[in-house]
Amino acid sequence: MMNYSQAVSPDDYVVVIGGMNMDIFGMPSDKVVDRDSNPGIVGMSVGGVGQNIAQNLAHLEVPTYLITVYGDDYNGQLLKTSCENNHIHLDYAEQLAHQRSSTYMYITDETGDMLVGVNDMDICKQITPEFLKQRLDFINDATICLLDANLDPSTLNWIGAHVTAPLFGDTVSTIKAPHFDGILDKMTVLKPNALEASLLSGVKITDLNTAKRAAEVLLDKGIANIFISMGAQGILCANKDDMAFVKPFKTTIVNANGAGDCGMAAITWSYFDEPDRPLHEIGRIAQAASSIALESDKSVPDITPKLVQQKLMSDTIAN
Repeated sequence: MMNYSQAVSPDDYVVVIGGMNMDIFGMPSDKVVDRDSNPGIVGMSVGGVGQNIAQNLAHLEVPTYLITVYGDDYNGQLLKTSCENNHIHLDYAEQLAHQRSSTYMYITDETGDMLVGVNDMDICKQITPEFLKQRLDFINDATICLLDANLDPSTLNWIGAHVTAPLFGDTVSTIKAPHFDGILDKMTVLKPNALEASLLSGVKITDLNTAKRAAEVLLDKGIANIFISMGAQGILCANKDDMAFVKPFKTTIVNANGAGDCGMAAITWSYFDEPDRPLHEIGRIAQAASSIALESDKSVPDITPKLVQQKLMSDTIAN
């Protein structure tokens, strides 16, 4: 096994620890008829919250290392090749023998919004404290360590106790968001949606005022910066010194799957690029990236820093 503590690394990089899987998706061309065959498009693409965020970061020209596991099956080879093609470094990931790679299947409605998903991600349980301990020096030298909630709570708790790099987190889903409960006070950035923030805070979010109350509760739990995505309403950005609400950009929605991952990547890129950027501007960057994702038929859009800047400029002109 490679001696990770002696690996040569760039001065500034982001480590993403989380899931990578093969996505199988169906996009009906008309209103969905339940329990029947629906004409549409069926495809496959590399996905997983951790991988999606890592790919977005790499497109945003951030040196990105994905620490994950994948199988030695056919899908595993496709996953590895995709990372190579998208400049995601897998130096600290591991391909596991005789293991099935993680797979995620989802169906959207005719507007591109997800109706149902099924995940087969048991391999992610192999990302254990023992697995990460071998990579700890490299993780701690990162500018940012980004976590997705596909990690087991015991692994996240270990990370909270041992990783000194700033921790950023994506809550993934209402089922998995509570995985962060044990390390909320260790998080530099957390990005839940309204449902996930409601669950973590105990405050049911129904409007902007209740979102602000939920943000205050989460800040009191020790999160340094909270970004609550409220979908079509906008994003609430908050820390102990400031609170800002940013509405969405004008967008023609093609596919809603992946917008959250792109927004999370943009927030991370913003801090990587300029740690002292005002909250409102970070929110605008997140909304610009999400808009770019929503207008793409890909789970990970062909996003670049230039495209984000153009989207920001077009919104400024429009307003």
